[in-house]
Amino acid sequence: MEKRKIAVLIPAHNEEKVIGSTLLSLLPLLPLEDVYVVDDGSEDQTSEIARKMTPNVLTLSPNVGKATAMNKAITEFNLTSRYSYIMPLDADTHITSDFLSKMIPVLEGDTKKEIACVVGKVVGRKNGWVTQYRIWEYEVSQTIHKEAQGIEGAILVCPGCATIFRSSVFEKIKIPTGTLTEDMDFTFLLHRKRLGKIVFHPEGYVITQDPRTLADFIKQIQRWYVGFWQCVLKHHVPWGGQMLDVEVALLALEGLFNGLLMIFFIVLLPFAIKYHPQVLLAPFFFDVTFFLVPTMLLTLVRQKTWSILFFIPHFYLLRFISSVMFLLSFMKVVLGIDLRMKWGKAKRYAISKEELYVPTISSH
Repeated sequence: MEKRKIAVLIPAHNEEKVIGSTLLSLLPLLPLEDVYVVDDGSEDQTSEIARKMTPNVLTLSPNVGKATAMNKAITEFNLTSRYSYIMPLDADTHITSDFLSKMIPVLEGDTKKEIACVVGKVVGRKNGWVTQYRIWEYEVSQTIHKEAQGIEGAILVCPGCATIFRSSVFEKIKIPTGTLTEDMDFTFLLHRKRLGKIVFHPEGYVITQDPRTLADFIKQIQRWYVGFWQCVLKHHVPWGGQMLDVEVALLALEGLFNGLLMIFFIVLLPFAIKYHPQVLLAPFFFDVTFFLVPTMLLTLVRQKTWSILFFIPHFYLLRFISSVMFLLSFMKVVLGIDLRMKWGKAKRYAISKEELYVPTISSH
């Protein structure tokens, strides 16, 4: 039997506010018979809403966790035998109208099948000052870091909402459990098993829903950072002898340095303000002039978000919080210090009709 081209697999836990609009956004792009939903022990109407749009809904009870739920769905629906490619998609994420047409040819053009997966670009919606920061953060991390990682062959994470895999990958390995960031854990495993190249293709976009409040932002980054350090320990970074180890080590050292710098800055701030306020001006001027403003302008041009320049003070606050959270996560996971940290996914919001179909965003 000839394989169908691509299956979209949506893991969902209490996603009644967004699952309907996500499925609706897929209607113009592929038959809904190729869309699969695994409801991981939801306590709301997630399954009922999904079943109105696709017959391919697997309901699990009780909740087993995202990674296990996806593995069960891949097996239950026999996706690796029936499809050439599998794309996981978060329940709150929409893919742009030309995402599949831009991404799939990368895999189809790889006649030697050396590419394990192709990774697209994640962008957010503008719903306030926190989401404006995340839009800027996505642009910096993907335009600078992920582009470089792609060249080095050391991409750290295949986002669980923007990656198309060869289905054969899931025949060789399962999505791993035991960390809070299963997509990063899976990516590290791809590197360790040497299952193929990971290609970053920035012309393919997905639009995700980011935290709108400071509390949700902090919960989300705590989960990300704790998961990062869990992956570092689990995969014995930096002792694996791969470019992955070099890239992870550099980013980890940079993050720890920033966290220590922020704490040092806060401790010395009262003294500097009272006796030597000019000490603060030089690093601030350098950061604003050579990093923050240029990257904000880049984001402004690419994402058409003109209001971003009004959020410089807010961005400094969120950068400070992120740096400190990264350091605290290291202390909790690596050093074993019992810190009371609460993590979780961001609160879901119903998506308006205006947000449902987002025009293709220029990557130039």
